[in-house]
Amino acid sequence: MTAELDNGVTVSASADVDELDAAESAAGGVTLTVSTDTAALIYGDTSFAAEDFGTAVGSMDADGDKGEQDGEVVLKGTVTAGTVSAAVSYVIDGGNAASGDNSGYGLLSFGASADLGMATATVSYESGEVGTYTGATTQSQTTGLKVSATVAGADVAVGYFNDATADLQSLGVSASMPVGAVTVKASYVNETNAADTAENNWDVSATYAEGAITATVKTDESEDWAIEGTYDMGNGLTVAAGLADAGDDMYVGGTYDLGGGASLLVSYADDSDADEEGADNDIGAQDYQVGTTVAVSFKF
Repeated sequence: MTAELDNGVTVSASADVDELDAAESAAGGVTLTVSTDTAALIYGDTSFAAEDFGTAVGSMDADGDKGEQDGEVVLKGTVTAGTVSAAVSYVIDGGNAASGDNSGYGLLSFGASADLGMATATVSYESGEVGTYTGATTQSQTTGLKVSATVAGADVAVGYFNDATADLQSLGVSASMPVGAVTVKASYVNETNAADTAENNWDVSATYAEGAITATVKTDESEDWAIEGTYDMGNGLTVAAGLADAGDDMYVGGTYDLGGGASLLVSYADDSDADEEGADNDIGAQDYQVGTTVAVSFKF
């Protein structure tokens, strides 16, 4: 629900019916927002500030402990001033009544980005207590910095991420270059820790996009490869198919434009290693759910 007030302020409220049971989410899936063109105050089921400003470059191990909101009650403020955008958030309640998990409680999170003309700089910072209501707690602190620019037609970025709690640092560089209908991307991350046991990471991908067809092939140092593609049939139907997670995940699906702001989604996805690690409900680039899904969405 959204209402625009006479003084330029917009107020809104939303709820995710899957999370309305307080046993599943401290926030209960409810989000309340008061906003203007340049600022907003958000309460409830909303992302942490650092999540909104991605500072990772490539597959950085050090950013693994950066918080990702998952049902915690969050209070967040955002502001934009000229070419600078920033946000700060604080977890008011990280409790999960079902599991006793309070891993986000007291987490302070900050993120900001600035357009410097030839380059864009992004920073993130998080600090807070992680643990459980009944178990031991530790102080978690992460810091990220990224500078990105376009050089000779290529998008390049350099980033640094520090997980002070784990004493793990990641220094990464990435580049993306269009070559005709193909866009080639590559990244390399140098990982360091006190024990000198961290292993470096790299990723390579190529995406073809021409007319109705898109296709992507990618892999990394762990051979976690994927082959995925979509085809727009031109009659409102777009189909997708792929193999991901080194072939452990597969999916087929499609969306059909029903007109009037409505669309139909039908998909089937399989996670073959679900018994070992638990089913992944974000299969492939389409983030399909495991099993068969039929969904209708509306915009009005």
